[in-house]
Amino acid sequence: MTKNFIFSLFIFISFNCSYSQDTYEFIGGIKLNDTTSITYRVLLNLNHSEVYGYSITDLGGEHETRSNIFGEYDNDKRELSFRETGIVYTKSPVSQQDFCFINTTVKGFLFGKTKMIKTKFVGLFSDNTKCIDGELFMSSVEKVEKQMEKVTKKLNKTNRIPDSIKQKINPIKLMDSLNMNILRKNQVLSMFSKANQVKINIYDGGKLDGDKITIMVNGKPYLTNYEAQSHKKNLVLNLIEDKTSVVIKALNEGSIKPNTIVVELDDQKNTIKALSNLKTGETTRIDILKTN
Repeated sequence: MTKNFIFSLFIFISFNCSYSQDTYEFIGGIKLNDTTSITYRVLLNLNHSEVYGYSITDLGGEHETRSNIFGEYDNDKRELSFRETGIVYTKSPVSQQDFCFINTTVKGFLFGKTKMIKTKFVGLFSDNTKCIDGELFMSSVEKVEKQMEKVTKKLNKTNRIPDSIKQKINPIKLMDSLNMNILRKNQVLSMFSKANQVKINIYDGGKLDGDKITIMVNGKPYLTNYEAQSHKKNLVLNLIEDKTSVVIKALNEGSIKPNTIVVELDDQKNTIKALSNLKTGETTRIDILKTN
């Protein structure tokens, strides 16, 4: 009930915001033809008429997925077209043979001026066969944050909503949860890479509190009893097999619970930044899958 209330509030705010700045980052949702709504975020870069960037679907959810984006922008027609071209990572079980990619065109679009994106999209597999269609609606991240703060102030003044709900819709906490890629217990994040090596950086992104971890790679010890520092611990992982499994285990929770260590993965094409959220003894896993 609470989760549905928060999601509905977030979608309402996103849909009623405007855009008036020079950053090309949007957040909102996608509505599938079966009426299912999923959070959606895109970051777009414009280089002459070429558009590139990435999208994140189901932010903070069990099926969070980041995809690369490529597209074109016609300034004369004020028409933006973009499509998802490949998966960077996903938290969905990698049991299917393909993913459904969003392809869309936004008419009447002007970078830095457009107030809101609302358009239909076509879902296509990588071989261009159709999967599922729907509608896309988004607004700028900054405007969403400001609108959330206004709504929160109004909600905090009313006695009709329990304090437990008010705490959960704190705008800072909500946006942080949407911005941060969280590695939770027993979760598997699958990263797709064409590289032969992946660089891994590990550090404590907040106040040093003595968080310790052990890392296993394909079942063998790789980094044991390591206490995270403010500076980055640089590791290099050779991708010899088709799948390389990296298991992170929390050995303690430091002085500030839970165990929160920043993990960055870089294969020279894509960078993934994530944060552990583990209790003592809990584990999370990152599978690096080699692609052609």
